[in-house]
Amino acid sequence: MILSDKATHITTIKNEKMGFAVKHNGHLSLHQVFHRAISQRAELTAEEAELFTMELEGGHLLPCSQWLITGMESGGDQTEELVSVSLSIQCGQDELMAKVIFLHHLEDQSIRYLIQLGAKWDEMGPKEVYLHMPFLANFRWDEEQANHYYFPSNPQAKRDGSSIMQMHVEFTMPLGIFHPNQQHGFSLEFPNLNEYWFIWVQNRNMELKQITSLTELKHHWLLLRPDPVPADVMEIKFSAIERGWVEFFTSWRQNARKPISYKEYERPELKWYKDMFLQHFTYIFSKEVYDFEKNQIDVERLLQQGEAFGGYDSVLLWHQYPRLGVDSRNQWDFFGEFPGGMPGLIKTVEQFHQRGVKVFLPFKPWDIGFDESVKQSTLSIVEIVRETNIDGVFLDTMDSVPDSFRDAVHEIKPDFVFCSEGRPKKKHQIEIITGSWNQFKNKESMPETDIFRYVMTEHFSPIISRWHVGIRKDLLIKRAIFNGTGILVWQDVFGSWLPYNKLQQAAIKKWKHIWREHKANYQSSSPVPLYPMLQSGLYCNAFPSDDGTSIIYTIYNDTDNEIRGDLLKSASLGIMSVTELWDDLPVQVKQLEGYDLIRGTVKSKELSIIRVGL
Repeated sequence: MILSDKATHITTIKNEKMGFAVKHNGHLSLHQVFHRAISQRAELTAEEAELFTMELEGGHLLPCSQWLITGMESGGDQTEELVSVSLSIQCGQDELMAKVIFLHHLEDQSIRYLIQLGAKWDEMGPKEVYLHMPFLANFRWDEEQANHYYFPSNPQAKRDGSSIMQMHVEFTMPLGIFHPNQQHGFSLEFPNLNEYWFIWVQNRNMELKQITSLTELKHHWLLLRPDPVPADVMEIKFSAIERGWVEFFTSWRQNARKPISYKEYERPELKWYKDMFLQHFTYIFSKEVYDFEKNQIDVERLLQQGEAFGGYDSVLLWHQYPRLGVDSRNQWDFFGEFPGGMPGLIKTVEQFHQRGVKVFLPFKPWDIGFDESVKQSTLSIVEIVRETNIDGVFLDTMDSVPDSFRDAVHEIKPDFVFCSEGRPKKKHQIEIITGSWNQFKNKESMPETDIFRYVMTEHFSPIISRWHVGIRKDLLIKRAIFNGTGILVWQDVFGSWLPYNKLQQAAIKKWKHIWREHKANYQSSSPVPLYPMLQSGLYCNAFPSDDGTSIIYTIYNDTDNEIRGDLLKSASLGIMSVTELWDDLPVQVKQLEGYDLIRGTVKSKELSIIRVGL
């Protein structure tokens, strides 16, 4: 709906959920921001009303309120409505021309705020322009209390201020600007315009996606490079949120997933991969598995040891590096020098298969010779797959795989999977690589989440940090539990023996049992990271089952003291049962008006796994 008041020079564009009103009496300013769940303040301050400020080379500040309005139009059809205001400003011999546009999409009830910019330069030629949008940081829902923000690269901070959430280049979180009640506010998405980044005219600097704090939001300046032809320089999609972080995250995830094809993940032949939980990195010359007297792999010994962890679901047989590179032998030569040669490798794979354990072998792109083509590498790996009947390949150091490579292997073994060491980054690789390591090196690994795990829920991704020892291994296990994922057990790191102790082994075994028992929750399509908690120092991830019968809340206490009492408001009403799965601690539900309150105890630096039945 578009409303125009000629007497007050105010035009409003709005829908049932939200809207914007602008004042245009010769100059343009933001007059009002509407959200149906929030009472509107009577008047905006001058800072809040400033839609943009530009700085022209030489230190010339050009706030929107000083530009002259040269035209205005509004209209719409069955799909969208538009209010467009044309502006210009003279700075010496330079003239800048802009358009501010509010575009209402009727289907999804979003309103897009766009800025177009062009310039007529003096004889000295083009100049750089910087854009700042003061209202993003200055607008207040409440005059007494500050807004609550979810920043795109730091939606929730640890105690040291760093982000709990590990981000991903393909899945950039929106900016959330919320009322102090943290329930009502806006989601601000910035379209991904990578294809324009290296074009002079369209160099839209999307640094807002990297914002981590209110200070950065208040002081952002985005580089623009206008020329005489007006071009889009900024676009923000506003959506109204009424149910806090849960709605904010889930609605964004739904949009983020739309461009991705899930054909590969949905193939029946590859369903087995998602059910993997515990993988072992099998350095074949380790005492874990190598029989030095018989020069053969002792499969039974390894699997018996694995029972302490709950049993290995798959193994990665590692046999080339670090010997690879000492002489002229390449990675393919080393397949023939597996203990017992190629027959020994075939026998080893058969023995694992007889025990129901899947087998992976590595592929090393850094060992491709100058005279070896991709086609030759493909033929080599196809032959290895044909001879050994392995179940997958580990793409060492890689985050992608050539289509020809993958297609050739699938032609002879359709249920073959590819696991990359690095997270696949680009859309196409995300679509075709169905598993990767969730590998990290930081010491303080809790509390941490990984946005990729909560968007690409189908993607198999075990937790691994190879050099962790002692308490760091405890944190590794907690990180897997906190995020509802499997683990890669790696104890012999190329000759460095870094074992899990018996308590850690027992913890992994216990976690595997819980994960298997509640797989419907941990494999659900709608997990919610960073679920809101009622006490400071508590962090939570929620795993609702897709059939709506249960939710698991995994809570971590990052303080030095035990926390008791109110923990969280449940995402669903009508809880029928509640159980603490990790330590069998007492937990209660108190039914209040409009929500169910969960109360319990979380030990210092420990986890609590609370399952509610609905």
